[in-house]
Amino acid sequence: MASYTTANYRDGDEQHGLYFLRDELNCENVGVTVLECDPGWEGMEHDHADEGQEEVYLLVEGEATVTVDGEEVELGEGDAVRIPPGTDRQIHNGDAESRFVLVGAP
Repeated sequence: MASYTTANYRDGDEQHGLYFLRDELNCENVGVTVLECDPGWEGMEHDHADEGQEEVYLLVEGEATVTVDGEEVELGEGDAVRIPPGTDRQIHNGDAESRFVLVGAP
């Protein structure tokens, strides 16, 4: 039996442009999500203090701004930002479609 798991993100559980891969990949500790954003899309402001989960947002396509505790962080293709668990965050997409890989773990 193989010690690894593979999946295509588009085969994962999709909810409003979010493709959740944790279950598809049988992850025990890390969450992996692909986010496809339409132009002008905004995510909800939130934190992960209760779960103790830090996150990394990697922008693989497009341009976007992530507001982190009130500070705007401009991201271009290839840029990433790490966000601690108790920190407020919100994604604001630019004028074109974009794609993020979101990774989180306790």
